[in-house]
Amino acid sequence: MSEIVIKPDQMAVAEGETVLITMALGSSLAVCMYDEEGGIGGLVHTLLPDKRREGNGKNGLRYVDTATRALFEAMKEAGAVPERIRVKLVGGAKIFCFAGQAGQPEIGRENVSCARKTLQELDLAIVSEDTGENYGRSVHFIAGSGRLEIETVNRSRYWI
Repeated sequence: MSEIVIKPDQMAVAEGETVLITMALGSSLAVCMYDEEGGIGGLVHTLLPDKRREGNGKNGLRYVDTATRALFEAMKEAGAVPERIRVKLVGGAKIFCFAGQAGQPEIGRENVSCARKTLQELDLAIVSEDTGENYGRSVHFIAGSGRLEIETVNRSRYWI
């Protein structure tokens, strides 16, 4: 079983028992797609909801909207059938909370909201998610089956 580590602003698509790993998900979001029948899965580690925040010069995989679309296209190019693609979301936490922040944007919440909107536009179903809260997560995603293990900062582990 091979492993591919995906850093922020990166994406990978793989087949079979390949494990796609991403770590240190705080407010950032992992969008995981898979076509179980085709044995294909992919993961992208995004940081911000959309390009409005930083202009057009940055890597499109940094942004939930463009990264989600890029992953969908990469999945199709790898042979996934769009009607069979399912999605899991992980991350989008509110890690830092300081006095006087009332009314400030919550990037984690905005990331999740943007992902849901983009996935709806693509007509892709979210089958499970572990988002929000106030703790970080790491992900081990088995590409071909869509099985996804989450490890939290306090070292608890569970599957979604």
